[in-house]
Amino acid sequence: MPAGPRLPSAIALLVAAAIALAAAVPARGAPAVGTTAISGNLVPGQTIEERTASYRRIADAGVSAVRIDFPWIEVEPQGEPRRDWSFERLDAEVEAISRAGMKVIGILAYGHPDYSTLGGMVDRGLTRGDGIPPFYVGSDQYFPPDDPQDFAAYAAATAAHFGDEVIAWEVWNEQNGGWRFWAPHEDPAAYADLLCATYAAVKPIDPETPVLFGGVFFPEVPPGAPGQGGPQFVRNAYAHNPDLGDCYDAMAYHPYPYPFTAPELDVPVRGSVLSAADQMREAMPPADRAEKPLWITEVGWPTHARAYGVSEQKQAQYLARMQIATFADEVPLVTWYTWGDGDDPSGANQEAHFGFFRSDGTAKPAVAAMATFNRVLGGATLRADLSAAPLFPPRTDVVGGRRFAYEYETAAERVVAVWWANESVAEGQGQGPGGGTLTGQTIPVEVPVSSATVTVTDHLGTDTTVAAVGGKVSLEVGAGPLYVREPR
Repeated sequence: MPAGPRLPSAIALLVAAAIALAAAVPARGAPAVGTTAISGNLVPGQTIEERTASYRRIADAGVSAVRIDFPWIEVEPQGEPRRDWSFERLDAEVEAISRAGMKVIGILAYGHPDYSTLGGMVDRGLTRGDGIPPFYVGSDQYFPPDDPQDFAAYAAATAAHFGDEVIAWEVWNEQNGGWRFWAPHEDPAAYADLLCATYAAVKPIDPETPVLFGGVFFPEVPPGAPGQGGPQFVRNAYAHNPDLGDCYDAMAYHPYPYPFTAPELDVPVRGSVLSAADQMREAMPPADRAEKPLWITEVGWPTHARAYGVSEQKQAQYLARMQIATFADEVPLVTWYTWGDGDDPSGANQEAHFGFFRSDGTAKPAVAAMATFNRVLGGATLRADLSAAPLFPPRTDVVGGRRFAYEYETAAERVVAVWWANESVAEGQGQGPGGGTLTGQTIPVEVPVSSATVTVTDHLGTDTTVAAVGGKVSLEVGAGPLYVREPR
């Protein structure tokens, strides 16, 4: 992670200022707590009132935006007449989100069988059009259009209809996973053409609304496996069109950790969830790297009992740690996947367990962690990365254990967020130990303060008053961040 803030460019400031106007995303070059968002999947309720109530539950935790699909195949129903737009369900969904006090991040996706030769053949049952078996999901809507201008027409109609109710338009989703979302195989050049056609059609409608390079699934892909890793896909798209930076305002990515390790843990080839930001920046040309902010439009950890899941407690800890460190790294938006869990009688479907709410509607600890983060650090500005400062005892271990401390400042308080990432690669997921086997569960830390007493808030929201001794507060910190708070 960088040692200090980058200098903003004029273009980046204009883009960030427009975003901030609608979504409270801070300008680039001033590391600060930005927007927390959530994917609107598995949200219960049939009526606008019921869905508003569901959305309000996460808005009450400080989440300010919801990312939802605006499917082309729904906006333009199949068959004649063409370009006969239909927004009824989406109007209701946007209204429910707005009533809950949140904004919308819209995904313009995916294909349409009336505008894709291969998608149309699949729709008519003439071929499956498979990608690389056994991964291809087989839906006719995931084939891109033959002519990008047809997609651009749908995108422009959608943007014009919703106006400033949507604070950003994301062009497609995980298009680098061609076996799933860009059938039958990913195509960086074709995506670059579609992105540019869409930008040219959408941007004149509302120049202040950012258009995003569709969120790429981050992890690099082993040779011979389907898909391309996020950074490689971006490099290949730029190889096709070196001026691709003229066709988007922010770069979206999805730094899911596979395996589902702690966000700070470096894994060979993949790196860490946190280091994904720098890997994405390196995939962009220097000029665009300086001008285009990164947005996380999906990330999450499933609370799944199998080897690739984490406990509900770990999900909450990782959320707090991820947001503290990510906003410090000048990524102004973090979107969590997702609102709720699905039913999973088999116990084998990880997709059904990413939610902040269980399938019975009860909240997981992640909701409290989100609410605490936004209560304590909402609107804060980063003052210093203290991770290398002498707050911690001298290192004696040689494996695992990473120490983190960030000093933020709100209008009323100085806040130091501190934690001990005690998980090794075999811990913090599945049935294994939660962490600390090799490094110990906690370590002592001394945080310098100016006040005689401070408030220490744990990551789930419990406040404790602690007296300072000699200008320092002595604490034991572990995997759950502590927020040390004192008046400015």
